[in-house]
Amino acid sequence: AMAALRTLSLTQTSLAQTQRQVETGLKVAEPKDNPASFTIAQTMRGDIGALDAIEEGLTFGQATVSMANAGALQISNILIDINQKVTQAFNDGLDVAVLQEEVDALLAEITSVVGSSVFNGVNLIDGVSADLDVLTGLGGVTQTIAAQDLRLATLGLVGLDLTNPAAALAAVDGAEVIVGNVITTLGTAANRLDSQAEFTQLLTDKLKEGLGILVDANLAEASAELQALQTKEQLGIQSLSIANSRPQSILQLFQ
Repeated sequence: AMAALRTLSLTQTSLAQTQRQVETGLKVAEPKDNPASFTIAQTMRGDIGALDAIEEGLTFGQATVSMANAGALQISNILIDINQKVTQAFNDGLDVAVLQEEVDALLAEITSVVGSSVFNGVNLIDGVSADLDVLTGLGGVTQTIAAQDLRLATLGLVGLDLTNPAAALAAVDGAEVIVGNVITTLGTAANRLDSQAEFTQLLTDKLKEGLGILVDANLAEASAELQALQTKEQLGIQSLSIANSRPQSILQLFQ
């Protein structure tokens, strides 16, 4: 009877462990399951959480740079229109005053675009905001996106006068060079952020995969083991019942 009870107790302990694996999906759910593996798993979970925070920072950086890129591209398109108007001013017979009015409206549009290229309070082309530091790696590694200045004064377009079309055209050409350099700088930064975001996602996936190998239970195996242990438990109960009934059979001999 004691042997049957001991066997039944061991079976029920194994059954409880297997049942927990099936319920939680984890073979290492708490420190007592496997202290070393649990400690490693906790460290990996911490790294995964940190990488999630990095992904959020990269997403913010990507959106901010994308907004600045969109503004710079729009300004480049406006400069193309201004270039056309300035070139028309070389033609005799055209009303320069009308052309000047159109150019002034386009210049005002540049100012509006610069002021509107804001994402979550950050404007990378207004010449006022600070550089943007984007968290890109564990341990506080950051990437700095240099702020740009596309205001009319920086572009050399303040007071653009079409009565001197040669000087105006030279100013517009210089502005186009400045805007082109800004587009190149912001585009390069956007590509770096995209690459870092892709790499961070890869790291996260690999860590999650490794964590799963370390702590996840094989549910198919655990389910089969659960059924086997349940059968074994039933047999153990029957064995204990038989063992306990034997002394009663002996007592009947003395009646």
